[in-house]
Amino acid sequence: MSKLTVFGSARMDAYLVLPDSEVDTLCRLDTHESLIALTYSSKIPLRDTKFIIGGNGANVSVGAKKMGVETRLVAEIGTGHMANAVKEILNKATDATYVTQTEGVSEGFGAVVMYQGERTILSYYDPEEPVFPLNLETSEWAYLTSTSEKFDNYYNGVLEWLRKSDARLGFNPGGRQIKKGVLWLKPYLELTELLLVNRNEAEEVTNFGESHKKEKDLLKALIALGPKKAVITDGPNGAYAWDGQKYLYLGILPIKSKERTGAGDAFSVGCISALINGKSLGEGMVWGMCNSSSVIQYFGPQEGQLTSGQLPEWIKKVEVANIKLEEI
Repeated sequence: MSKLTVFGSARMDAYLVLPDSEVDTLCRLDTHESLIALTYSSKIPLRDTKFIIGGNGANVSVGAKKMGVETRLVAEIGTGHMANAVKEILNKATDATYVTQTEGVSEGFGAVVMYQGERTILSYYDPEEPVFPLNLETSEWAYLTSTSEKFDNYYNGVLEWLRKSDARLGFNPGGRQIKKGVLWLKPYLELTELLLVNRNEAEEVTNFGESHKKEKDLLKALIALGPKKAVITDGPNGAYAWDGQKYLYLGILPIKSKERTGAGDAFSVGCISALINGKSLGEGMVWGMCNSSSVIQYFGPQEGQLTSGQLPEWIKKVEVANIKLEEI
């Protein structure tokens, strides 16, 4: 029996890196308006290109396996040359028995345009809703995140599977799920052992409004919706949590970032893997912070994910930097 079943997405992403200096007459970065502007009708040179496996489900499944957790991924990746490559890579990186390729379903794809340290992601998933697998065995833990554009029936399948199994749930709702509203989310939240969201998502789920310096109240609002534990990540500002007994805060390592795609998934991997290994949520936050700190030093969401053998070295870095878990 797998210790962790991950329900999510997987696809191929192309990273398109624009030169910082050579194309400044063809590209414009407007940080005030949050725009990367490209001149149309022009041929714009690229400094580098990379094709990398992405998708929240793939990131978490592969990452947890690296940390020593027996993991399987449940995902629909469609058909095509890129999907075939995705399946081949996933077969080596995790249990991909339930990674399906249904005829008539197009492969997903993402284009990550990078310029002067910022990025814009162009994202495509087939609008066809994936089919929940029949006779899926139970596992100790499950991790549920975003899937395709259509997901109601699939999520219902996950809900019924959770109710019949003893699996503890780590839940990271995507933007489409959050937009369905708290009443739609409630059945999932009530079964959730650990909820993982960023600050903006937490504010939207709870209809809390501006939460700066009100993180404890924001956590209380999340817990009131049903989950036993919750973590709110806040990028360079660190992370906040309720571990079932106390409110916690953890800062970040002073690491220079090359690219931040997958940092949130990497943090989730650390938290879930720690809990599966019998550690506290506080220790999980440290694992997650170490994992995300490593990931942002690489292009893409998976190359920098830590193995169980690399983790102690990074925990030592946290101790040397005198970054401590604080009760708030």
